[in-house]
Amino acid sequence: MTARGHETLEHTADMGLRGWGATPAEAFEEAALAMFDLMIDRRGAAAETDLALSIGGRDLTGLLIEFLNELLSLSDVEDTIFVSVRIDRLDGDGEEWDLDAVIGGIPRGKCRKRLLSEVKAATWYGASVSHEDDGQWVAGCVVDL
Repeated sequence: MTARGHETLEHTADMGLRGWGATPAEAFEEAALAMFDLMIDRRGAAAETDLALSIGGRDLTGLLIEFLNELLSLSDVEDTIFVSVRIDRLDGDGEEWDLDAVIGGIPRGKCRKRLLSEVKAATWYGASVSHEDDGQWVAGCVVDL
């Protein structure tokens, strides 16, 4: 496995996604990018707007699902398709976690030719965030298309 990256995985009518990195923040960023890759052809796309996002959760897996679903909700509310993500803070004590991120997007009307599919929700099916034996953090779940 490379130091950092993401992938999508075929799953019946839905799609699995997985991100990995040296830290939980990198794994979350990569999981979000995997989700964005299902929605838009990001090659050569540059964000035109940045939006701030702050959320909390009881554990890392719950926070991952909340994060991905909040990205989908924010995309609808702002009529923006996201192409980049930077997590500025992801910390917690095992029972309470907080995340601050900046998400870069393109107004939906300006990227219609790049759109691929609609992601409806991140689900708990197969959801996990784990610290692997090789030191990598892996975050993933199945998303409903």
